[in-house]
Amino acid sequence: MKRRAFATTLLSALSAGCLSSLPQATGPRGPPEEPATGPGEEPEEDPLSVEAFDYEGTEDDELRTFGTVDNQSPEERTGTVTVEVTIDDEETAETTEVTVEGDSTAEFETVVSVSFGAFQRNGQLQVSVQSS
Repeated sequence: MKRRAFATTLLSALSAGCLSSLPQATGPRGPPEEPATGPGEEPEEDPLSVEAFDYEGTEDDELRTFGTVDNQSPEERTGTVTVEVTIDDEETAETTEVTVEGDSTAEFETVVSVSFGAFQRNGQLQVSVQSS
């Protein structure tokens, strides 16, 4: 009988000790990082954007891309137009500089040294612009 009482007492003591120390939330390990811009500020959007673009083959069977860049700022801006071509998991990129008057558009053109025929069969094209 003494064994049963001892086991019951021991079991009760161990259970109470385990249940009284449940894990508690501790919060983050460090303070949150501040945004790159100041509080309440939104990142500035690039005023240059590719308004339209198209492509064609040249007489040398290369890919020629051309289009229009829009400047939504009242000031003149210079940007870099990047043309990325992917054919069968092989990437090729060409860039060209473009200067656009304020609240205006300007045209760009670039020739990428890839086979136009191969591009037509299995190619992908991405055109973007970023202010310099």
